[in-house]
Amino acid sequence: MRRLVFLLLLAGIAFPAIAEKKAAIEKVTVAQLEQALAAAQSKTDAEVAQQLSGMELAERLSTATLKRLDAALPGEKARQALLILADSSAFLDPPAAEIPADPMPDPAETRKMLVALVNYVNTTARQLPNLLAERDTTGFEDRPQEDVQGETGLTTLIYLPLHFVGKSSVVVTYRDHREVVDEKAAKALKHGPQISGLATSGEFGPILSRVLADAIQGKITWGRWEEGAEGKEAVFHYVVPREKSHYEVQFCCVVNGFSSAGQPEMEVFKENAAYHGEGGFAAERTGIAGRDDRGICAGGDRREELRRSREERLHPAGAYGNA
Repeated sequence: MRRLVFLLLLAGIAFPAIAEKKAAIEKVTVAQLEQALAAAQSKTDAEVAQQLSGMELAERLSTATLKRLDAALPGEKARQALLILADSSAFLDPPAAEIPADPMPDPAETRKMLVALVNYVNTTARQLPNLLAERDTTGFEDRPQEDVQGETGLTTLIYLPLHFVGKSSVVVTYRDHREVVDEKAAKALKHGPQISGLATSGEFGPILSRVLADAIQGKITWGRWEEGAEGKEAVFHYVVPREKSHYEVQFCCVVNGFSSAGQPEMEVFKENAAYHGEGGFAAERTGIAGRDDRGICAGGDRREELRRSREERLHPAGAYGNA
């Protein structure tokens, strides 16, 4: 799985009242981003990070291009800013040069590809071997300016742009078609920096069949042809309404009123959310082209804050090998 991108809605933090100030944002293409970074080679890490924070991509930045640009950056702040740009572009179309001019397939060919996709996922889900994987998560948050009623009156929350909040890593075991988190590793992780809110699961197997089953009950439409790492890919859009969804969004915690003593009462937010995304597979062969979903956007009813998590490393191990 190349990566997943989750849009989460979390509670805000109170700050003294202050006017919102947003820096001017420049929309750029991938080519313009590459040109800007090439011209910034003499700048410091902080200067490059500041420059990137003033940009917004108008096209999707591929994983291959991200890795190439990341390798040339001067430091961690610039890398975090570039990662924010890349993940924020996940639902955009790729640059025109990465979209073949081939004609759209006819209905019969489209159906043939979808049947092949269903057969591949069903077969793969049954045949996945037991394995170990490392789930690495990088967390980001932002917050809009808004007025919030607190214990002492109205408080204005200042605008905070999307920014890095932490990283976490945990070992996951995929065994007998189920994911099991290493409990010792999970306990050790709690002593380090925490990324609050979302706890993800299913990336190393179950999400393939779950999303496809929901998409079939929702709506699947042709997207485009796309040049991928393994050749030409057929990309489909899917939309799943809440009433058809089995994709559960859960995070801790949101404020659900105040006690008689004026203390906030917290609760875990949990729902089967409506969501949408893209899936594709190599046209030259039957199967997923290195990914099942470019991204999943899951919407909830709470609109306080944005959080993203990114998973991208899979390490098979022989300890439970049943291949």
